[in-house]
Amino acid sequence: MKQSNGFTLIEVLFVLAVLSILILIAVPIQVSVLDKKTEESFLETLEMDLLYTQSLSYNSRTDYRLAFFPDQDRYIIKSTENRDILERKIPEGWTINKRIMPTISFNKNGTILEPGTMAIQTPTTHYNLICPLGKGRCYFDKQ
Repeated sequence: MKQSNGFTLIEVLFVLAVLSILILIAVPIQVSVLDKKTEESFLETLEMDLLYTQSLSYNSRTDYRLAFFPDQDRYIIKSTENRDILERKIPEGWTINKRIMPTISFNKNGTILEPGTMAIQTPTTHYNLICPLGKGRCYFDKQ
């Protein structure tokens, strides 16, 4: 009697069908997780850059500011002598509506010069960046 080893065509097709279904389910989940992590990472970086700008201004002879460019694809930290300190790119698909604050500036005491609110729209969520009057930290409010 002849004995054959291996799988039949039906078994192989069944396994391939199950794998393709699993891949179709897993890809959208990974994309949404990646978008969420990108969002969290950028907002945390922006918050740290604001604190960095504020700490640069402490006991300094110049004022420092974080300015968003009109084309809204990046922001930059500058001194009043127009010396660029740091530049970061804004993720694709994000819009920043500078309602009251086109720039966020700190004086030599670390106090914000012009308090206000800035709206940040991601592909999935809406945030407000709120910078209160005084030496307080700027914070994000999720809408």
